[in-house]
Amino acid sequence: MKALLPAAFKAAVFDFDGTLVDTLDLHYQAYRQVFEDRGLDLSREVFYRAIGDKANVAIPRMAQRSLDPEEIADIHVRKKARVEELFATAPISVLSPALLLPLLVGRVPLALASSGSRPGIEMLLNRSNWKVFFSVVLTGEDVTHGKPHPEIYLLAAQRIMVPPQMCLAFEDTEAGVSAAHAAGMTVIDVRRPLNLPVTIIHPQNGR
Repeated sequence: MKALLPAAFKAAVFDFDGTLVDTLDLHYQAYRQVFEDRGLDLSREVFYRAIGDKANVAIPRMAQRSLDPEEIADIHVRKKARVEELFATAPISVLSPALLLPLLVGRVPLALASSGSRPGIEMLLNRSNWKVFFSVVLTGEDVTHGKPHPEIYLLAAQRIMVPPQMCLAFEDTEAGVSAAHAAGMTVIDVRRPLNLPVTIIHPQNGR
């Protein structure tokens, strides 16, 4: 266990999309369909450049033009509804860092710190039976500033009552890595493979 979480660290904080599960393509499909309904194109390249921040910032980047707050809100609501449909029905790839969860739970506090929306994250936590692992679940609705701002990581440390300097964060994006570093945490960038197997969550049986 020391090799998994050195003694200097007293808690682990995990990002969700791209770190524990691979749902990025489902988010892209949902946004693309909503944009198509409005007569707009959304390429994967533009989507990947824009994603990661809060929706009120990311959506105008995807549209590549200014949008008024009502337009942004409408796109966001429609996208969330569509992605929740996909989360409920599509197979979900579980990424290798998720295999650390049952090894760490009960030994140190675990927190989830995601920029995603709570309904979709709660749905996937229920499908994967992971809710029992986390003492704290934070989503984009819980903070004012998205990553790379450190707010969500500072709040996670506060909620689990562990100083940020004693937390180990797991992230998969530059914005996320920057956010955790800015909070004072040590970060494992999961884009460097951990060499653990991958499983799939299927809608019919939950795993």
